[in-house]
Amino acid sequence: MDNTPFVDLIDHPQLLKALESLELARATQVQALAIPEILKDKNLLVSAKTGSGKTIAFLLPVLQKILNTAPLNPLSTRVLILSPTRELARQIVKTTQQLCRFTGIKVGLVTGGEELKYQKALLRKNPEILVATPGRLMEHIRIKSTDFSGLEVLILDEADRMLDMGLS
Repeated sequence: MDNTPFVDLIDHPQLLKALESLELARATQVQALAIPEILKDKNLLVSAKTGSGKTIAFLLPVLQKILNTAPLNPLSTRVLILSPTRELARQIVKTTQQLCRFTGIKVGLVTGGEELKYQKALLRKNPEILVATPGRLMEHIRIKSTDFSGLEVLILDEADRMLDMGLS
């Protein structure tokens, strides 16, 4: 089932344009299997090798849903992606920005090692997608600088690693 053209999986023109600009025409096996299920609103647990395309597998259908549906609460983050490390969180943000380059979707990043006040300002801008590390996200929840009242999607990237780190 791998080598499926993305045009058979995703139909939003801006996302297809972004894929074309990245010279990505065909899905990997994990993408071809996961994207249709996510588009059906299925909860998934995906395990695949590093470099297999898992990030794009979860991002593309989520981005298509955001682009095709009105938000539950326009003043709330719609998608929260938790990552165990700031390095992985930065990679996810970079990939998300590449896929969103022809859309108006805003992406935010909150991790340790960054000024809390700048992150609070970013959160006031209500990014549709927030990528965060658990520790820093907990700080923002404690000081009430986040709004997840309209949260539609939660993605735990490398959940096993977060559990191994004691983030339960």
